[in-house]
Amino acid sequence: QTLVCLAQQSKTQQTTIAMGFRLSLLVAAAACIAPSMAFAPAAVSLRSPAAAASRASARSAASPLDLNMAATVGAPAPPFSLPSSKGTTSIGDFKGKWTVLFFFPKAFTQGCTCHVQSMEEEARAIRALGAEIVGASTDPVNKCVEFSEAYSLSYPLLSDEGGSLAKEYDSAISLPIVGTFANRKTFIINPKGELAYAFDKVNAKEAGPDVIAQLKSLQGK
Repeated sequence: QTLVCLAQQSKTQQTTIAMGFRLSLLVAAAACIAPSMAFAPAAVSLRSPAAAASRASARSAASPLDLNMAATVGAPAPPFSLPSSKGTTSIGDFKGKWTVLFFFPKAFTQGCTCHVQSMEEEARAIRALGAEIVGASTDPVNKCVEFSEAYSLSYPLLSDEGGSLAKEYDSAISLPIVGTFANRKTFIINPKGELAYAFDKVNAKEAGPDVIAQLKSLQGK
């Protein structure tokens, strides 16, 4: 009877581990694939400037960051110097400029492809507002290079293997077996090097227009 009980217990533990593994994979897949983490009323065009401005206004009315987050609005932004798709990229490279730092889960997945393309489509308009763009994920640097070249990205993609930078910006998700990857979040750093705003929820398809609207709001335009 003891042997039977032990066998049953072992089988139960194996089932629990397998279920946990499947759940981790589902969560990771959802974070990578889902192109949208925010939704707007169907009657409003998501591409319209009014829609982007409306989302920016709604975000400004709410607390821009959870109190539990490591990075704090108004405080110096956590620094970085990491290998990227364009060599080594450091926060000091953007001294005196606005910087848009966005995290994405995994290169070449559906949601992340939408995300980087949206940022690239609006890159010229973002730079016209005196801002530079930097993407970051936990992908190895060679994957960042491949991703950047595949979509002709004009901005660098940081290789944050291990997720140390994502953790400093409270953008890391750690799952059993799957490991650590970056959650989809965007941060705006002002020319003083202070964290000026944080998008805790990001609509990947509208990431670029939303950043423009928020930059204009921060700059009083």
